[in-house]
Order: sequence, then C-alpha cells, then structure tokens
Amino acid sequence: MKYRQWKKNYKKRYGVNPTPEIDKRKRRKQAARAFNALAYADLIKAAEQATDTITNVIAEFMRALGRGCDTAGTAFRNVADAIKPLDIKGRIFSWEVRSYGTDLYAVYEINALGGADELRALTHSKSTAEKIAELLENDQIEHFKATCPERVVKRDDGIDVLTYAGIAANTGEAL
Repeated sequence: MKYRQWKKNYKKRYGVNPTPEIDKRKRRKQAARAFNALAYADLIKAAEQATDTITNVIAEFMRALGRGCDTAGTAFRNVADAIKPLDIKGRIFSWEVRSYGTDLYAVYEINALGGADELRALTHSKSTAEKIAELLENDQIEHFKATCPERVVKRDDGIDVLTYAGIAANTGEAL
C-alpha cells in the first residue's frame, strides 16, 4: 500500500504520474520487458540478416570496382591505340556503329571485299554499341595473335603524324 499512496500523492502534488527516473518500480518493469524481448529475439535470424547485408554490400562494392577497372582499362587501351594502334594485314572485316531507326544503335560488320554490311547487334545506348564494336575488334585481334601473329602489326600512325608535323615545322610549309 505504501507504493500506491506514494504514487497517488505524487500525482496530486505535480499533476502527472511519476517518470521512470523517479519511479523505481517502473524502471524495474522496463528492464524486465527489455530482458524478455532480448530473450525471445531470434539471434540466429538476426545474424543471417546481418551476414546477407554484409555480403550484398561487398558484392556491390566489387561490381563498382569492376566497372571502374573496366572504364580505366578502356581508357588505357584507347590511349595505347592512339599512340600505336594494332592492325591486321589483309583484314576483311571491321565494325561500325550507326543509328538504327529513331532511338536504336546498330553494330554493323563491314566486309572489305565488297560484300553487304551485316547487322551484328542492336541496342538503345550508343556507348554500349561502341563497346560491342570494340569487343568484336579486340576479339578478332586476339584471334589473329593466337593463330597467325605475323599478320598483327603495330601501325605507326602517331609516328607518321609527328614526323609530318616536324617536317612541316622545320620547312615552314605544309606537305
């Protein structure tokens, strides 16, 4: 009866029920509820969810890292091709990206022997179509490197341009 009288007097005096900081019984009840909630919590399920979350975060990080490395690799390959591109002697096929309709882009295989251009891929993105053409080109170069490496040569386009610029600068006239 002592607790009930104390609570009643507190409410009469201050107009509200006592807060948990003041009321020891309320604090004990809250602690018991928290303990019971923790006792009934499914720790194995929580651990599985945490593991799944961590796995997803790592997978997304690896995907982003892969995209970044792919972009960096493309940039380095483009620089290397600009400096000294690879070419195949007696090449018959090459690839070109063209618009196809209003919102599509197509990758065409071009036959150097005068055959008809053949459609190889359709996509909504120009950059994707360019990447497909680049992959087809690299595939052909890698195939020729493996089967007949003597046909794969490094073109000296960059050197020719520099030589031409040097001659033009020295003579003061354009060739």
